[in-house]
Amino acid sequence: MPQRSISSAFHDALKALESGERVLVILLDGWGWEKFLYHAGSQPFLSSLNPEPAIAAYPPITPVGLATVVTGLQPDIHGIHSRSDRQLNDGVTDIFAEATRLGRTAVFVQSTTNVIETSLFPILSPDADGLYGTDNEVFENARRNLDADLLFVHFKGIDDIGHTYGPYSEEVGARLALIDGYVQYLAGSWGQGTMIITGDHGMHHTHDDSRRLGDHYRFCHEDIIVPYIILGK
Repeated sequence: MPQRSISSAFHDALKALESGERVLVILLDGWGWEKFLYHAGSQPFLSSLNPEPAIAAYPPITPVGLATVVTGLQPDIHGIHSRSDRQLNDGVTDIFAEATRLGRTAVFVQSTTNVIETSLFPILSPDADGLYGTDNEVFENARRNLDADLLFVHFKGIDDIGHTYGPYSEEVGARLALIDGYVQYLAGSWGQGTMIITGDHGMHHTHDDSRRLGDHYRFCHEDIIVPYIILGK
């Protein structure tokens, strides 16, 4: 059983911020442990960082996982339990509010949709060119904000492609290769500080609906175990 949870991202980031470090958090939507192992050859940079397995929140869906990462709390405390939930419970503090409390600058880069309400409204990145979904737009917005004390970047494409083609498809491998390059660039440009990379949930192959060959909602190894990387002091 993994000793780490995706909630560690909040605590690791806060500890680094309190120590005066800058923090880069990269959340790879749908980046499950089994998917990572299967496509390891498509992720040479991420593979070289030797991720360890971590437990996602339940249910393993994006709003719940994102809320757990940014608050360090489990769903029964932060209040996000389903895809329709958007508001954190009263009194719950997220990592962006903690950065503000410490007098540090924070930037939150997301895809097209603001998944949950946090203390910091994100920079949204709609698909402007029809290429690679929103991942290249997310990357460009992240690249423009590498001077922030806390930069939180949420890539969505791995999950989107996995739903359509299945988690172990060539299409997912190709998208992972693209994002691996993006992550390598951001890591190389970040400089001194702490970097945290994890997933919000994994994904299992499904035949339930021919239009969706991948999904995530079960309490199973494929959905609930994700990679976790922390680099820095």
